[in-house]
Amino acid sequence: MSVPPIYNPVVPCVQPIAGGMYPGRMIRFQGNIPPGAQRFAINFQCGPNTDPRDDIALHLNFRFVEMCIVRNHLTAMNWGMEETSGGMPLVRGESFEALVLCEPQSLKVALNGVHFCEFPHRLPFQRITHLTIDGDVMMNFIGFEGAQPPPSQMYMSEPPAYGAYGAPPPAYGAPGYGAPQGFQAGMPVSAGGYDTTYAHQQRQGLGTGAAVGLGVGALAAGGLAGYALGGGFSSDSPTRDEPQVVSFSESFGGDDWAE
Repeated sequence: MSVPPIYNPVVPCVQPIAGGMYPGRMIRFQGNIPPGAQRFAINFQCGPNTDPRDDIALHLNFRFVEMCIVRNHLTAMNWGMEETSGGMPLVRGESFEALVLCEPQSLKVALNGVHFCEFPHRLPFQRITHLTIDGDVMMNFIGFEGAQPPPSQMYMSEPPAYGAYGAPPPAYGAPGYGAPQGFQAGMPVSAGGYDTTYAHQQRQGLGTGAAVGLGVGALAAGGLAGYALGGGFSSDSPTRDEPQVVSFSESFGGDDWAE
């Protein structure tokens, strides 16, 4: 059953994820970044509460002063290890699109049609129930894509220890999935995005380069979250320093309370 998209949500916002997250589920975000934006955040939360904050499986903190996108998770109000590699591909004063794809082992993120990072699950993806967005951003569209897998299909119930991050994320500007054609802020991209064929081929052992050649289309998920809802929620946790290597693997990062 398809889930209707959300148009022009008021930020800060809390939105339930109908059907939850599962391998093959994609969430697309489109929005505009104000010229004077400092930061905004997108959180994949394990509940709707923001004070105190429910656990966060994936925190994306777009910081325009530091020029980085922090990836992290939150458990019992404690931040994990931040990841900050990859630079800042988004530009203040411009529109953007982001796409987040759930896979059995990780969440993958693409920005403006280019693969940005992969964040290995630190919390089970089955716990993710809500999106929260806050900070300096205007959201135009949130879309939910990907068919629900059959109930009989089983996936890992617990993520691997997040010490094993796998390959580092690509440097900004690395080849990716192909930018969306004719993208306009507020207008959903038709057909495709993070093609599930790509995910399937990866699980079957096909190299990422070949998988990209299978027609992975416009991949992107718009800007989400910045300061914690109503407060400036962002993480200043210890940062994991990763080498910058051009590859198709990815990583993700953190956030901290009001600063």
